[in-house]
Amino acid sequence: MSENLKRVVAKQVVVNVASGVSILENEDAGDICYGVAKVINVRYGVLKMRRLINILRGGSVERAFGILSVMRTKLKGAPIVEKTMKTAINNYNQARAKKGGTAKSASELKIRAIFADGGPIMKRARPRSHGRAFPIHKSLSHLTVVVSD
Repeated sequence: MSENLKRVVAKQVVVNVASGVSILENEDAGDICYGVAKVINVRYGVLKMRRLINILRGGSVERAFGILSVMRTKLKGAPIVEKTMKTAINNYNQARAKKGGTAKSASELKIRAIFADGGPIMKRARPRSHGRAFPIHKSLSHLTVVVSD
């Protein structure tokens, strides 16, 4: 689990993270459901991804979908974030169903945490004159979205 996610869910115990459905139990407030979605090794730079998700952080999911629909044609990362957010909402609804609750729509949910971490760097070489090679670094990133009510 990422260091950023650990900070977000301090004093809470993560159960069943491997399946993508997270049920986090808080000692003070009883059971709270979260939907967690992670996408790893996205062929998109981490700084570009962070620039996009900083706009979405802390708002409602409905507002985020509105912003992403506008940015969809401008930024390559917008459809990636949108798809990951839809997965987090579905994971949240599955977690609620397991606990006997009803599904909630995007208008009722908030983005609890969203962050991008750096992934591996693919290294390639560009041929140059006199038999030399200049490096090309193609960076990848990991995206994590946590939604709750």
